[in-house]
Amino acid sequence: MDARSILLVIAKTAAKIDVQNALNLAAEANDHLAVLVAAIADPPTISDYPVGETWLDNRDQDLARIESQVLRCKEQCALLGLSYEVDSIYPERAWADAAIAARALCFDLVLIGSSALLDPELKRRLISGVLFDAGQPVMLLPHRPATLRPKKVLLAWDGGLRAGRAVRAAYDALVAANEVHVVLVDGPHSRFESGDEPGTGMANYLAHHGINVVVDRIASCRQPIADVLVRHATEIGADLIVMGAYGHSRLRERIFGGVTKSISIN
Repeated sequence: MDARSILLVIAKTAAKIDVQNALNLAAEANDHLAVLVAAIADPPTISDYPVGETWLDNRDQDLARIESQVLRCKEQCALLGLSYEVDSIYPERAWADAAIAARALCFDLVLIGSSALLDPELKRRLISGVLFDAGQPVMLLPHRPATLRPKKVLLAWDGGLRAGRAVRAAYDALVAANEVHVVLVDGPHSRFESGDEPGTGMANYLAHHGINVVVDRIASCRQPIADVLVRHATEIGADLIVMGAYGHSRLRERIFGGVTKSISIN
């Protein structure tokens, strides 16, 4: 993935590992890194008073944690000497998706830190805002070091439009990889795809671009597709999963992610 500018979104909680992983990714090609500390504000409570005291206390605590996180991130980013910026947002739920999308539109790649994924509300808003509203590629940061130049990639292929877009968005990573596994779960998926066997058309496309391709056709055996993909990625030693809409309501749009324990998006 050729990303000259990268946006990392983290929560207001501890995220030192996320920031370090993002810095390492940016350092691979001397890219600009922007760190966005995000939290979702609760709407004002309805009471006899203009604003509830509990709501004000919670808001003050959130703002203090956000400010503290911003300062920690600035200190951490300054150590590597890369081009960076650190900012924060604290929108209410009603416009959180739009606020996140507006930020994401100005970057080539959006990284979602593991700290943000642990916050269910923030996670939903990030996926909705970045993927569906902004239409930007996303990489879910694992807890271990990640790379934009993987040696082995698992491409989850279903022959659909969004999966095709994911391939184009991840083109640089695919070309740079030593091996790309085109994986079909419970195929065939499209009767109109070229080639004699499911996945052959995409495999040929990648091969024409000089990519070393392996086609894997596997059965889910009624297991969740996300679990099947992650398990197979672990078995083949994949550094990255590239996927699009995989015929499953919880796996919509394209998602770039390191091999993590789960890639289900609720």
